[in-house]
Amino acid sequence: MMRLLPLTKALLRSRVHELIVYLKFLRIAVEKDAFVSANGGQEQLPLDKELTHMLKANVCLLLYSAMEACMVQLLDEMHDTIGRNCQGTDQLNSQLVLMVARHFKSSRTELTVDNTSSPLHENLFKAWLCDWQDRDQREKREAGLSGSVDSLAIFKRLSRFGVFDVGMKKPPAHLAHNALQNIKGRRNQLAHGERSFKELGQDLAFEELCRDARAVFRTLRRVAQEVNVFLQHQRYLAASVLAPMEA
Repeated sequence: MMRLLPLTKALLRSRVHELIVYLKFLRIAVEKDAFVSANGGQEQLPLDKELTHMLKANVCLLLYSAMEACMVQLLDEMHDTIGRNCQGTDQLNSQLVLMVARHFKSSRTELTVDNTSSPLHENLFKAWLCDWQDRDQREKREAGLSGSVDSLAIFKRLSRFGVFDVGMKKPPAHLAHNALQNIKGRRNQLAHGERSFKELGQDLAFEELCRDARAVFRTLRRVAQEVNVFLQHQRYLAASVLAPMEA
């Protein structure tokens, strides 16, 4: 259950519905002799191969958009939950303390009397939270995932919160799938003009796109569940803070 992540859960449900609607249309569009009609059938347009190739390529953009949106929403809810349950960096696990410290090495952060006054650990924590909350969606994508989402990028970002053990170097198998890497690569080819929509789409089978869509959303749900457990068990807290709570 994702009791602590209602917005991420709702976003995933919405994006799944979006893909289902599109794939239902695409399934019919790729059939031989398919066409669209308007004005009571007076206007008709055949869905030729070039057009259906472009429609197939669009699935990659829809999936990549869902991957980015889900991760930004997940990061939003993580910041919110941690912010509601902590008062300062002294309460955070070691990975989060390091992330807050690194935050103040960035050129964006300006040290002032307001964010360096006593008690310092409280003000640094507050400034870190406020900086994230003040960013727009584009800035959050760039800061949270460097504008490039796949299983490894998700793993590295969540590791900075302490979701995974420090010694882990790659995502566990249930949180990784090559479909995310494939979608990212295809999206980048389209976004950077390396391939046209027609060129990319002609290499994609409808069944392959359906498999990728299922794999992407299954992986995103598992990531959200992993984060939910992390937040429910309050593993963002330092061991010294957790111990009395668990006793």
